[in-house]
Amino acid sequence: MASVKVTNDVVIEQLLSVFRTVGYDGASMAQLAEATGLQKSSLYHRFPDGKQAMAGAVLDYIDESSKTDVVAVLLNTTLPPAQRLKTVLTAINNLYNGGQLSCVLRALSLGSAAEVFRSQIAGIFTGWITGFTRLALDLGKSQPEASQLAQGVVIGVQGALILAQTLQQPTVFGQTLARIEADFLAQL
Repeated sequence: MASVKVTNDVVIEQLLSVFRTVGYDGASMAQLAEATGLQKSSLYHRFPDGKQAMAGAVLDYIDESSKTDVVAVLLNTTLPPAQRLKTVLTAINNLYNGGQLSCVLRALSLGSAAEVFRSQIAGIFTGWITGFTRLALDLGKSQPEASQLAQGVVIGVQGALILAQTLQQPTVFGQTLARIEADFLAQL
């Protein structure tokens, strides 16, 4: 019987799930292999630098997705600002399954992974802050207010995910996204 090829996207999504759930330090090669359906040797063939390369590939995947689904939409001035905001908040809600999934960026910013992936994670957060700042400016906010709102999005999303997971109350996440929307659209 011929072996079934597992696509890179499927492998990355499964690795993402493991890192999101148990973090970098908690992820064993056995768990990563089981999640992907690949033998350890096949994982090492795809990722010769091991677990660090796997986590790096997950972050590359998240970065690309973030640039497409969040940053590009926020910077797309052909769409009205309110529509851009709603589209992005829907994408963020979907990314975290309504607050039921924890954030892989948080998971990969802790423990031994913190220093290794700091720059990559900072780049993703910076993209969000840049995009949300531009959106706030397009909504008529002052530069200081726009910067504060943009940073508040990252803080709010990350904090709400932690709280939703810890309290097992995903509705906290939806409430936070609604508050973010109201803050951006206030005084229009």
